[in-house]
Amino acid sequence: MLRNGRKSAGALALFLMAMSAGAAEINVPLLELATTGKMVDDAFTLGTHANAEISILGGYKFGGTLRFGFDASDVEKALAYAAAPPTVISVATVSPNDYNALVDRMRNSATLNFRLAEVLVREPFGAPLEFAYFIGTSDTFASGDEFTTRFGSNPIGSGFRGYSYFPNGIGDDPNKQYDGIHGVSGTGFSFALTAFDRFVPILYAYQDTAFGSSEVLGGGYEPVRGKYSSDIRVLLNGDKVKLEAFAGLTLPHGSTGLYRGGALLYFSTGTGADFMGQIGIPYWDPSETFGIDNVYLLFEPRVDFGFTSIIMTLFYHPAWYRQMDTGEHGVTDVNFKFLIGDLRETTMEGGFETTIGMLGTQTEGEAFRLALGPFFALVTEGVRWDLKFRVNPLRFAKPLEMFESFIGVRTAF
Repeated sequence: MLRNGRKSAGALALFLMAMSAGAAEINVPLLELATTGKMVDDAFTLGTHANAEISILGGYKFGGTLRFGFDASDVEKALAYAAAPPTVISVATVSPNDYNALVDRMRNSATLNFRLAEVLVREPFGAPLEFAYFIGTSDTFASGDEFTTRFGSNPIGSGFRGYSYFPNGIGDDPNKQYDGIHGVSGTGFSFALTAFDRFVPILYAYQDTAFGSSEVLGGGYEPVRGKYSSDIRVLLNGDKVKLEAFAGLTLPHGSTGLYRGGALLYFSTGTGADFMGQIGIPYWDPSETFGIDNVYLLFEPRVDFGFTSIIMTLFYHPAWYRQMDTGEHGVTDVNFKFLIGDLRETTMEGGFETTIGMLGTQTEGEAFRLALGPFFALVTEGVRWDLKFRVNPLRFAKPLEMFESFIGVRTAF
């Protein structure tokens, strides 16, 4: 284990030395803080979620990226654990409560973690190609964000994502959020053809590390290794129509392998009516029964009346996402947003929205959730503020728990 740690440290040192040969830039592409206030056990409490990324970038033609991430689902709990050192216990006295307390401390530790190391070569030998060697969490498919970063177009992705809408995350882990239909995670390569201005095909081949870990003989867990994935992805950037599609497979897995595919379509009439849709199958094992739970489905029509607009979002959650079981079966969200103003044209916007959630078969309690209330957003010198006040009328049995507030801050450097 020590030897592996030394190898990793050595690889990191070589990577930083290579980047130092050219101009290196350190930035924070993402910093998000979200604080929710609500009544819990007759006391008004605040809970804060934090998410941040730190990137070290170097060069253009021979570019390097080193990215670290910081996730804390409950900052207050992390600070409390930091202030109280753990108690030393003997093996003979370990109880389930002691073990669960240790697990909770580890899950809520606010630490910096590795996310990505990537070396990108643009136009090798003068050819219209981009070649990348990466280790970690790389590109996200069909989120809509690639059109902004690659082509410089206006944002087209859905705003119905993130901690403000899904505070429990995926599988009750707030740090896991839906973002696109699939994502690349592992060690591998990508090749992009850049000969065309509006059309870019990309091929990925990598050892897939999204499967997590598995129990091994003798106790303990080891990361799942030896599963290899390949994806082909195409981007088409038109003035009024934008399309992203992908297809991929993972081998070995059972007798047939795993398959996936999906697409994002954006269409604008140019007269105030837009549509964005995401549909795909993030995970399909042909040896198992195919059903609606295999499908990722998000439809979002948008109507702009000038100073006001209406956005309706329908999102059906998949049972499998990024190679993992989400535990969500039949979960559907419908969100209606009435918007006044537009942050793309002004510095503020506001309005009223209603979210209806059908919880499917994942719980034995509530079958629906309902939240409604006003919201307000303001941009000040690169900082976006989101303020929301929600009413949950289905919690009428506990009137004080019907109300909650939300403050979110996102910055870009």
